[in-house]
Amino acid sequence: MTTNQLTTAIANTLTQHFPNIPIYPATVGGNSSPAEKGISYRLLSVQLTRERSDRFVQSHAFEIRWLDPNDIPATLPDELFEALETINVEGTPYRATELRWETENDTPRMLVYYTMRTTKVSESAATMQQLEQRSTALKAAKE
Repeated sequence: MTTNQLTTAIANTLTQHFPNIPIYPATVGGNSSPAEKGISYRLLSVQLTRERSDRFVQSHAFEIRWLDPNDIPATLPDELFEALETINVEGTPYRATELRWETENDTPRMLVYYTMRTTKVSESAATMQQLEQRSTALKAAKE
């Protein structure tokens, strides 16, 4: 799974759970104009760590913000938790490893973390094939 697939799945999930609320990718610096209403999302970080020679841990951190910090619906934190706890990425469900509602510079935001373990698939060796043996009888020519 790529980071773009995960980001698209988050946008789709937010759109499905909040059909009457505009969903935006965050602008540069995560700032929004005061006139904007809705929810913004952005990727904060991606990390790929090798556990073994063939196994990796991929971690993604996302930030979700309500764009009008002065008018946050009381149910928004619970609704975001419910929407983002498990997302569907191209038919595969992914569960968040952590969801946290916090305040940064007096602006509330939700941090969502998704962690996946992946295994590098090695080239499969050619399997032993069956050897077919035919015997042919030679007829000796009678002289």
